[in-house]
Formats: sequence, C-alpha cells, structure tokens
Amino acid sequence: MGRSFGDRTLVSDARAIVDAYHRETKHRLQGYAPSPGFLDWDSQPDPFRRFAGAAVMPLPLARGGGSCRYDDLYTVPSGQPAAVTGDDLGLFFELSLGLSAWKSAGPDRWALRNNPSSGNLHPTEGYLLVWRALDEDVVPGLYHYAPYDHALERRAVLPVEAAARFAAATPGSFGALGLSSIIWREEWKYGARAFRYCQHDVGHALAGARFAARVAGWRLCVDPRPGDARVAACLGLDRPDDFAGAEPEHPDLLAVLADGDIAAAPDWGAIAAALEQWTGHANRLSQERVRWPQIARVLPAVAKTDVGAADVGATGLGATNLGVPAMPRAVAPAAAVGPPRRLDAVTVIRRRRSAQRMDGLSAMSFADFERAMARTLPSHARAPLDAFPFSPALDLLLFIHAVEGIPPGLYLLSRAPGRFTALRDGCASSPGLAFARLTNTDLPLYALRGGDERRLASALCCHQGIAGRGAFSVGMIADVARVLDEEGPWAYRRLHWEAGMIGQILYLEAESADLRGTGIGCFFDDEVHDVLGLRADGGWQSLYHFTIGGAMADDRLGLEPAYAHLADRTPNAEPRSQS
Repeated sequence: MGRSFGDRTLVSDARAIVDAYHRETKHRLQGYAPSPGFLDWDSQPDPFRRFAGAAVMPLPLARGGGSCRYDDLYTVPSGQPAAVTGDDLGLFFELSLGLSAWKSAGPDRWALRNNPSSGNLHPTEGYLLVWRALDEDVVPGLYHYAPYDHALERRAVLPVEAAARFAAATPGSFGALGLSSIIWREEWKYGARAFRYCQHDVGHALAGARFAARVAGWRLCVDPRPGDARVAACLGLDRPDDFAGAEPEHPDLLAVLADGDIAAAPDWGAIAAALEQWTGHANRLSQERVRWPQIARVLPAVAKTDVGAADVGATGLGATNLGVPAMPRAVAPAAAVGPPRRLDAVTVIRRRRSAQRMDGLSAMSFADFERAMARTLPSHARAPLDAFPFSPALDLLLFIHAVEGIPPGLYLLSRAPGRFTALRDGCASSPGLAFARLTNTDLPLYALRGGDERRLASALCCHQGIAGRGAFSVGMIADVARVLDEEGPWAYRRLHWEAGMIGQILYLEAESADLRGTGIGCFFDDEVHDVLGLRADGGWQSLYHFTIGGAMADDRLGLEPAYAHLADRTPNAEPRSQS
C-alpha cells in the first residue's frame, strides 16, 4: 500500500505532503493546475470495468416509477423491514451507479449515469459484499457491479459456514457496498487536480447509494473503522494477478447495507480472510497511461489506517463514530422543509442531469430554496447524511442571483453549531461583510453583503458563465487545517466526500424544483478565499462549487433510454412502496 505514516514524524511528513498537494493543484488567475492541456482521445479510458472469467448474474430492470415519494428519500424507513429481493437489488444498483440515458452527437455516443461525475468520467466502481443469500444466484460472496450490462460479476465466494457466522454476528444487516476509484479515468482529462475530483465522485456515489437504499427501504451507513488495506482485501483490490496489465483501483470505503437496525459492525478482517474461489481478471481501460507525480506523492500520505474497536456495540454504526468526532444531532427546522409534494423518487433520480448552460432568467422559489438548504444540514435522523459518520466540516458560501424573497447578494449557510464564530473571526480582514442572520427563515443563513454577484460568481468559477446565470451558486468551504489536525491527513479525502454528498442533494433538489444543477470543480481557489478575506495560507479552503438554475437544452444532441441495448431483458413490475 506504499509508505506507512503510522508514527508521529511520518504523520507530520504526510500532512506536509497533503498541504503541498492542495497548493500545487490550485487554479489561479495566473495559471491553471498542472493538466494535460489537451485530450488524447487515443488513450481515453474505457468507462466500463469488467472482470473477464467471472460468472455474470443479470439484475432485474424495473419499469416506470415507484411508490416511494421523493420527500421520503430524506427520512428513515419505518415499520417492519421487507425481505430483500432481486428486484430491490436491481433497482438499488440502477439508481445508485447505473445508467440514466445515452446521448449522441453525430457518430459519437456516450452513457450518462445516475451518479454524477466531473466530465462524465466515472472513476467510481461499486462492489457488493453479502453474507446472506439474496436469491439462488446472489449467494454469499463478493460481486462487482457492471453498469453497462446492469449485472453482478461474482469475484469470490463466502463458504456457507463462514457466511452463517457473519450473518448471526451482524443481525439486521445482510451485506455491504464497497466503493473504489480508478484515478486514471480523471487523470486522463484533469491531470494533477484529478484526485480531488475522484473524491467528490465518491461522495456523489455514496449519497446516491443512500437514496437508492431508501427507495428499497434499507439502511446504509459507512463504517469508519476499516483502513484502506482492509477495504482493499474485502474488495479483492490487493490481488495483483487479477489486475495484471490493468489500471489499479484505489480503495475508498465500506458501507453496511441493512434491512433492519444496524446493531453490530462486521469483522471485516475475518470476512476478507474467508473469501475464496476467486475468479475474474480486470480489463485494461487504456493503451497508455500517464502517471501524475503530484497524485503519486499524495496517495500514501492520505492512506487511511484501521481505527476504533472491533465491536461497535448495541448502539449501531449510525450512532457511534469509533475514534472520529461525532456528528451533531442537529435537525433542520420543520418549517424549513415545507409541506410534502407529490413527486416520485425514482423518477426524480433517473432524470438527474448536469446542465451545460443556464438561461440566466429562471428563478427559484423561496420554499424550494429553503427546503434545499435545510436538506444539506447534517443529521443522524435524515438521509443521506445519516450514512456519513464524520463530523460535518463544510459551510456554504452562497451567491444568490434569483431566489424569490431573498435580495441578490452574498450569503453564508453555517452547517454546524459553534463554527459560525470561528469563520466570522477568520474573515476579519474583509470588514465589508455584515454577517446578519436572516429573520424570515429558521435556517442558519447569514447575509454578508448585497448586490449583483453574477459576474463575480462566474469569474471565480474559471470564468464559466453557468455559475452566474443560474438562480444561485454555491462555494463549499471548510477549515481543512483544523480537520486534518484532529483526524489526520487521510481526512482530506472525507472532506471531499462530504462535498460530493452535498452536491448530490443539490442535484436532486434542483430536479425536484424543475430546475437543473451542475457541480463545478474548476474554480480559482485563493480568489474565492479573498472574497471572505481568508488568508491564502490559512486553514479555510474552498473544496467544491455548484450551481442551480434553468437549463438550456442542446437540440443538437440525441437522447436514448438508459438500457435500450438490453431490450431483450424484460423489465419487471413497478418498484413496491417502502414509504
């Protein structure tokens, strides 16, 4: 797994490497972060990883919408859990990591997915690890999800006796979702900054999986204890012969899947050791690969080691964090969520797209804006952030252009109790900011200054008009230095995961309001800090941007259904209700 940063001296070295990576990969007005400068189409990575020789289990396709209301995505399932079926599993993977449509321009054709990715590159791979048989094909073992064929590829088997032990030791849960990243898919286009974008995409995929689990009536929660080596062992990523000649996958996380209360955490080491009958060889995605030294240096510095005790106890994963700071149990004010709407969750998830251009005219209603902001606030009682067992670290800098009931200007949404004062004090060198709390909402929303911020928003986002022509845009900022001091250099990754999860919430909230969102990874880092008067060498950093507005359609592009190429696979019935 590369260099170890276990002792204090090496941890200090790792921290310095992480700080250097973040500085080196900043975009600046004087020049962009190191990147290829052009797209080498001959080496464009294949967007679909497959494991040749592995047994393939096609998953059912569900037609139409479902019976889960969109607003119920943000709640925890109630009542008796339903048995896990193949239909549930098929819908879970479709809505989290599956295809959403095909687009075409002349002879070129490419797939869109339900989990967003910068530039539609999709570095995130998904795995299913189960210790309870789900049907006659999906027996205990490890599977890779193949989105093109909407199928599971069996990589390894858990022996019957071992699977029974693990199932008995983890009542309420039946398996886990594993995520990994093929970093080369982002490096090909973005170069040194690509590692940041890969971590954003992990967050998008995690939130998408939590929403998909909610549709099925399941619970999903990241286990913060296993380090990268243990995740790699559980997902078979540490088997060099299986990846010989192929691009490696970087281990990201394991998230427990449950159809009841998660009462105990799995013994990942024992599960990894028990996997047997390995099959499959990873396909090579490109004929050539460029290795960016900035990413090669930072990877061992952000490696995660095992943390916490072996047993979570009766409180379950969602209520304990095993050595990492606990998430505040703050719940957004009920008034900020508003009355329920008659929207179908499956339909909203499937129609999510990234806008390429905004019309500069569409406004967002106050109710829709208030609801969207409320749902970004952390809470153990609300999906998808109930799946994220780390202390919330990001606050939202808002460039509001056209939200009904809120004058245009610069605003701040403070997402965690007690952090507002620290941020306000850090902005002391910008005396023109008011930090006046809005009185027409229960949200922790503060007006910084009034005025038209459209040109500034676009300029900060690498001169992209999309940031200034929407209803509003967002800059996600965090005290990175403090988090890395408290949690270690690896937390650089989870900060970007949190940003991606917020982005996924905003994507769906935009769709539910008949608008469209777009994640923006290209922004001038220090120039964003200058708006708030934050020191360029200080702890606060901008990590991700986003915009919501009225999208302009490009009539030159063709659009086809997601799984039209699987027309011979008859879709199953509508998804059942899990509200």
